[in-house]
Amino acid sequence: MILCGIQITIFKRNGENMTKKRQFLLLAVVLITAISVGFFSLSSDGNPTSTTAPNTNSPVINTNNLPDAMVGAWTTGATVTTQVYFGGSDSYRRNDTGWVFTVGGNTPTAASGLSQRYNVNTNTYAAIAVLPYSTVVNGCAVLKDSLYTMGGYLNGSTPTTNFYKYDINANTWIARAPMPGAAAFCKGVGYQDSLIYVARGYDGSAVSGIIYLYNSNTNTWRTATPMPVSRFGGAFSRSGDTLIYVGGADLSLFYNTTYRGVISQSDRSVITWTTGAVCPGIGAGMYRMDARPWGCKGIILTGGSTGAAFTLTSNICYTYSPGANVWTVQANKTTAWTAGQSGSVRLAGNIWKLVCVSGYNGTAAITNTEIFTDTLCPAPPPTAWCQGFTDVTFPPTGWTLTGAALLWSRNAVSGFGVGLGSAKADFYNITGNQQLNSIVMGAPSTGGDSLIFQNAYCTFATENDQLQIQTSTDGGTTWVPLVTLNGGVSGPLVTAPPQTAAFTPSAAQWKYQRLALPVGVNRIQFNAISAFGNNLYIDSICYKPAVVGISNNNTVAKEFSLSQNYPNPFNPTTNIKFGLPTSGNVKLVVFDVLGREVTTLVNEFKTSGIYTVDFDASMLSSGVYFYRIESGNFVETKKMLLVK
Repeated sequence: MILCGIQITIFKRNGENMTKKRQFLLLAVVLITAISVGFFSLSSDGNPTSTTAPNTNSPVINTNNLPDAMVGAWTTGATVTTQVYFGGSDSYRRNDTGWVFTVGGNTPTAASGLSQRYNVNTNTYAAIAVLPYSTVVNGCAVLKDSLYTMGGYLNGSTPTTNFYKYDINANTWIARAPMPGAAAFCKGVGYQDSLIYVARGYDGSAVSGIIYLYNSNTNTWRTATPMPVSRFGGAFSRSGDTLIYVGGADLSLFYNTTYRGVISQSDRSVITWTTGAVCPGIGAGMYRMDARPWGCKGIILTGGSTGAAFTLTSNICYTYSPGANVWTVQANKTTAWTAGQSGSVRLAGNIWKLVCVSGYNGTAAITNTEIFTDTLCPAPPPTAWCQGFTDVTFPPTGWTLTGAALLWSRNAVSGFGVGLGSAKADFYNITGNQQLNSIVMGAPSTGGDSLIFQNAYCTFATENDQLQIQTSTDGGTTWVPLVTLNGGVSGPLVTAPPQTAAFTPSAAQWKYQRLALPVGVNRIQFNAISAFGNNLYIDSICYKPAVVGISNNNTVAKEFSLSQNYPNPFNPTTNIKFGLPTSGNVKLVVFDVLGREVTTLVNEFKTSGIYTVDFDASMLSSGVYFYRIESGNFVETKKMLLVK
């Protein structure tokens, strides 16, 4: 039996330091030489297809139970078909296959329009259509099924405003609206489905901090909030809604500064820039680095030069979380480079690969493909995340229990009497002042999102037992109460009358709870607080974004049914209708063509009636998907087509 005052926190889910004069002289010599032979570097953003990239600037959190430092490993891939450096590059993913594209660059001593793609899955290269102009130090960015390249030194000598789009499916280039100003050492970053941010870099006479913003829907340019300083040759990438620019140079010095720019969601041309932590790997300053998105860890940075000479190479590899503002060392790149091309892709099992394609090692082009592989923490799911405690192992994978005694256990009875399990807190037999911690990982919230769960509880007498729920926007450093569900005889936590024997719920003694989440939530914590309690059960803890809505038209359903979604094909929203002649638990799930669960639209008790579910697939790639309903003995599956 427990006595008063015990609080239990449940579940846990988890280079050279040159003088200004010397740097200026060296850099001036390099610029003069470079203009004549086309030796320039590039560090464009290796942004995965926007529909698979996270859309939040929340803190980066590692939940793969591995230390942040040096958990990945470098391997050597195929020999590069076209050895190239100072060109543009970016990455693209479709389903579970990833590619890295290189465009233009020196091959090996003259500017070119040669382009190729590397298949990460098959470790093979293939030539693609040649870019219609020869260039070096051009930028690249990916939007949907298109690769864009911008600016650079035309024919290796003159900054250009050129802007071209490559249709990945058709293997063709087409000229688009030119940039507002000529740019070399420019870096491109794709954002959402239609926007590209370009850090202008160098216009041929001056270094610039200008940020251009391109809209692919209207084929138009505008100017966004500039960086706080003028830079070229630094690393430029994106993590969620945050742009990151690291290092770089002007015409006199090299720098080690990190700048973070949060994109406004009301006006995408408004960027709020702040100064971040200095990357410890670039010393007093570095340029010609490459940076790419790196899942939940933010971005990954490689290579570069600590001085103006082309022989000054680096093999550093660091990750950076813009939310936590922390740099973390990774295993060194196999071959040091002064510049190169790269891209990052996410494959099945949340395996991320940074692929370095050729580059310059200080004396010649790098011939081998170098690949850094790491399994990162789960990326925020596009629509829902749930824990149903169906695995007989407790705690479930990714969760940990701490405390003097394991007061929580898996129970065979699930929510509403269906399913394969639930989590049970044994308040009835607890003795002493013991704690058991659990933090439930929820996807970042955009406001209006919901936390849903099922619970069963009764008091031992008339005491005011509680379930307290707290949220965090900084990965669990600080917590804010979301709500306290008071127990007692009539509280919302209570689902059954008081009992003097240990409580085991029947199917009818479960209750459905749904709570709105504030903006930016990335951790949710459950605290069970007992004064003199009985057993508490929790099941089907889910995060559901507001974009998934469900309504009941109050029409009587004569039979179980699942209608074809409308419209179909759709982009990006559609409606799915189903009918229930009797009340019961309903599960409606969307799968991709490989049978992997994409999202759970419904997983809760519903009374009889005809329901319509709004499904928003704006974060998914084009393709065929299937949706399946299960309710009692009724199971049916239908196909739908998303076309963007």
